[in-house]
Amino acid sequence: MTGFGYNVNGFGVSGGAAPYPFSSSYATVSGGGGGGGYCGGGGGGGGMLESSATLSTQVAYQVTIGAGGAGGARTAQGTNGSNTTLSNFTSPLGGGGGGTRAGTKAGLSGGSGGGGADNGSGGSGTSGQGFSGQSGSYASVYGGGGGGGKTSAGLQGTTSKGGNGGNGKYLTFTNFVNIAQVAGGGGGGSGSSSQVGAGVYGGGDGKYYDGSATLDPAPGAVNTGGGGGGGSYFTPSPYDVGTSGGSGIIAIRYPDSVTATFSGGVTSSTTTSGGFKLTQITAAGPSDTVTFG
Repeated sequence: MTGFGYNVNGFGVSGGAAPYPFSSSYATVSGGGGGGGYCGGGGGGGGMLESSATLSTQVAYQVTIGAGGAGGARTAQGTNGSNTTLSNFTSPLGGGGGGTRAGTKAGLSGGSGGGGADNGSGGSGTSGQGFSGQSGSYASVYGGGGGGGKTSAGLQGTTSKGGNGGNGKYLTFTNFVNIAQVAGGGGGGSGSSSQVGAGVYGGGDGKYYDGSATLDPAPGAVNTGGGGGGGSYFTPSPYDVGTSGGSGIIAIRYPDSVTATFSGGVTSSTTTSGGFKLTQITAAGPSDTVTFG
C-alpha cells in the first residue's frame, strides 16, 4: 500500500530521532444514519473501510470520529451520519438516513443506505463501504424498510413488521479477534405490537408504541456506526420519532515497539497482543491528531 508520507495535512515532521516507517492495518467506521419518523425506515450503517498502510513515526495524522445522524421527527427523514477520517487516506461516508411515511418516503444514500417508508425506495450504499437500504410497505401496519449494513442490504418492510437492518461485520485483526460488531443497519419502525424491525451489528431496533408501552426504542450503539431505528406509527412524540445513529470508530494495529501519542481532544484505548498494539479511537474532532514514535 502507499504510505502516508512525511507532510500529512500540513502537520509535518517533529524533531528528535530520525523518523522511520512501520506497517499497520486499520479499520474506519463512520457514523450511522438516523432512523426516519412515523413508521420510518431504519438508518443505514456507517461506511466501513479496512486496509493496510505504511505509516511513519514523527508524523501527526489527522483523526476524526464521525457522529451518528439524528433521528427524523414524524414528518422528516433521518439525517446522514458524519464521516470518520484517518488522515487524507481514508474517509468512508456516514450512513444514510431513513425515510418517513409522513414526508419524503425514500431513504437517503450513504456508506450504507437508509431504509424507505411506505413504498419509498431504500437509499443506495457505496461500493466497498456498505449495502443499500430496503423499501417499506404501504399496507396495514406500514412496516418501514431496514437500513443497509456493511455486508448485506436491509430487509424490506412487510404488512406485518418493519424490515431488519442489514448485517455489519466484526471489527477484527490478527491477534485481536471479534473486538466489536460494527456498521449494521437500523430496523424499520412499525404500527404492530412487537413487530418492529431488528437492528443488527450495532444498529438500533425500530420503534413501536401502543399508547401504554414502548417496545425497542433503540438508537444505534455508540462507536459502532450502527443505523438508528425507525419511528412508530403512534403519537405522541417521541414515539413517532426515529432514533439516532451510532458514532463511528477508528482501529489501528501496529508493532508494539511503536507508541501512539494523541492531541487533547482524542479518547482512545490500547491493548497489546502477540507483539502488536491495537488502538481504538472513539472520540476525536477535526483538528485532532495521532503521532507515533
